[in-house]
Parts: sequence; C-alpha cells; structure tokens
Amino acid sequence: MGNVYIALHVDTEGPLYESREELFFRVKEIFGIDLEPTDENLFLLQNKKLNLGGMEEEVAQVTDPHVIGFKGSWEQIDLMLDNILSPKYRNAMTDSAGGGWVYNWHIMDQVGYRHNPRRRDLGFFNVLDFYLSKLKATGSTQDGVHWHFHPVNFFGDANRCATSYTNSYPLLNEIISRRLIERGLFPRVNRAGFHSERPDGHWFLEQWIPFDPSNQSVLEDQAPKHQRDMRAGRFGDWRLAPSDWSLYHPHHDHYQLPGHCRRVIARVLNLKARHRSINSLEIKKAFEKARAGENVYLGLTNHDWREMAAEIDEFRALLAPVAVEYSDVPFFFSESVEAFQAILFPEVNCADQALRFSAKIEKSSPPRLVVEVEQGQCFGPQPWLAILSKGRNYYHDNFDLGELGRSFVYVFDGHTLELDEVQKLSVACNDKYGNQWVCHLEAGKDF
Repeated sequence: MGNVYIALHVDTEGPLYESREELFFRVKEIFGIDLEPTDENLFLLQNKKLNLGGMEEEVAQVTDPHVIGFKGSWEQIDLMLDNILSPKYRNAMTDSAGGGWVYNWHIMDQVGYRHNPRRRDLGFFNVLDFYLSKLKATGSTQDGVHWHFHPVNFFGDANRCATSYTNSYPLLNEIISRRLIERGLFPRVNRAGFHSERPDGHWFLEQWIPFDPSNQSVLEDQAPKHQRDMRAGRFGDWRLAPSDWSLYHPHHDHYQLPGHCRRVIARVLNLKARHRSINSLEIKKAFEKARAGENVYLGLTNHDWREMAAEIDEFRALLAPVAVEYSDVPFFFSESVEAFQAILFPEVNCADQALRFSAKIEKSSPPRLVVEVEQGQCFGPQPWLAILSKGRNYYHDNFDLGELGRSFVYVFDGHTLELDEVQKLSVACNDKYGNQWVCHLEAGKDF
C-alpha cells in the first residue's frame, strides 16, 4: 500500500487588477470574440446565453466570477491569508496523520517590466518580504517557500506571457543572486511560469533545481479546445508528459518525455481555474495508484490573487468522499520537498545525507575563492556563485572546475572583479535529495 502526498503549489505574485476593458480584450485574444465591455455582455457570457459556436462552456469558465475575481490590493490578500493560515482553517480537514493543510509558496520577484496595466507590485523582494513577514507572524513553519519566475516578453509588458529564459538570463541571474545574498534563499522547487517550459528553461533547471512540479498533462478530452493561448502547444504545453500522477526524470531534448536528466518533474492540476482543473476522477486515479502499492505525488496549483479558500474548500469537498472510498490509503497534506523525499527515497534518511562544503578565500596572486565538497554531491555541475560589489551591483558567474564534482575555483582579477571591489560572496548548492548548503563571505570579516 502506498501513500498519497497532497501538495498545493501557490504561484505567489501579489495583487492583480483587471479592468472590464482588459477582461473583454482577453476574451477577444483567447476566443476571437469581440464584444462591448458591458455588464450585460459579461452576464451573457457567464451564463452561456450567447451562441458562440460551441465555445460557450469554455468562455463561461474564462469569465467565471471566481476566475475573474482578482484581489487587487495587499489588504485583500492579507485578509484572505488571515483566514487560510489560521489553525482553524488549516485543520478544518485533516490528513491520515491528523495534520492540517500545508502551502508551498512559489514566490516571484516582478522586475524587468516597463508597462504594468494590471498593477502588479513591481520590485525586488516586494512580494517575498510580505510573505516572509506574514508566515513568520502566523507561525506558519509547516509551509514551504519556493521558486517561481516569469520570463519577460519582448516589450516588457507585465500583462504578457513569455517562455524564453535565454532572453531573461541577466534578470533571472540577478533575482537569484539578490535572494541568496540578501535573504539567504536559494530555490529547490520550481513552478514553471505560465505553466510553460522550453529547452532553455529546461536546461537551466537541470543545473540547479532538483524538483519541478509543473507537469499539467491531461487526457485529450480534458484539454482546452477553444482557448488559443492554451491549445496546440502554446502555453502550458505538457501534451506528451505522463498523466497518471507518475514522477519522471525528463529527457535531455524534450522536457515532456521521460529520460535520464537529473531533476524530477511532478504533475500538478489547477484549482477552480479556466483549464486543467482537478476533479474527482483525477483524485481517484491518484488513490488507486497508491492502493496498487506506489507512493503518489498529487500536486495542485493556484494563485494568491484569487480567493484561495473557495478553491481549497472545493478540493476538500472532492477529496472527502474519495478518502472514505479509499479509507485504506493514507494521505498527507505535504510540503513539497518532504513529499518528494518520501516518494523518491523512502529508505533513506535524507537529513543524514546533508551537504557539507568548505569555502575560503586564498590570498594567492591572483586571489581565489576555493570551494570543496566534504560530504555529499552537488545536484548539478557546479554550485551557484553570487557576488555583490562595493558599488552595489549583483553578479553571477561560473566557477573553474577542479576534480569532477568535488572542487570549484573562482579567480578575482581584471577579467572578473578585483577582490577589493567585492563586498559579499554567497555560494549555494542543492543535492538530489533536496538538501541545501549555503555559505556567505563578507569583506572585512572573511577576506
């Protein structure tokens, strides 16, 4: 008998505003339907009162009052969090061990944008610091704080999607390096921005992040048929990935296919969304797989700018009868890293495999940062190196590689930075278990 590990992954982006005009513009882009942005037309769309040539159901999903009920201010989000982070709400339904609801907050820095019509809170740490403070104030130590990133489109529009990590590398490197240096955080669990991965993002993740709950594969009859931004491999393309709640290592050349890459991809379905939403049959599929003897990762995903209580309550209502029907199958509300560890390494005490490195500045000519592995193995080919200059610029760079996977060197000279220009250095590394090692060195103290 296996267990079902239920992990909710919240794409955590802060407030989001949408005008009536923007909503109807989205409807036009998604479906090709051009209507005046009036309350009457919205009512007709929501209630399937217009002949739309078979698109009525999907249009109603896109314009559903919950789906378009965006929380446009921090005050609204804060009020929601007061409810859903409370012990009363968490424990309204408990798991097989008596545990309450757990959240995995995939927190995004919204930077690099020039146009912001939907009034996102732009800036480094704006969303992150709000949530770190809120989680601390509510004693929410059971929750995970994880990684989410939106590649920026050609025009810097915060209301537009993109898939290219390559075009966003300077921004991506700065976000990760700032978080590591200033907040001591380095990503272990990825949630794909816009539900989308492409080869460049796939290969970036392969170097650094061991766990990736982003697969949104569904059976063909459950996939969006009329939504132009979701069909035929546009955004959220997981058509070839497993849809049976299996974990898999991706293929080097195609992230949707099982292969021999390092990271592990899990499946996640949406809560009360306009596409690929969880349903009773999918929950039963996970419990049936566990009954057959496998441990199962049942991943869910949503956003913090919608009313999360409504989404969680709907899922709980779906889960409750399935849990009764499969009363012999244990299920657990889970932090993501802990769930991956329980499924992938059931016989291993992952904490005993903790990474241990040494890092020091050698005052040679030229001076060098030398990092050596004392215990464990780096997930990718090298640790992450983040540098803060005395001019308050953040940099990321490669190490020179020594013994394979065991030693790494960075030289300070005219080709990089002179050591006396450096204020802080931070180095971080994960392993395949999700263990993490982080080291900080500071001018005047460590070198």
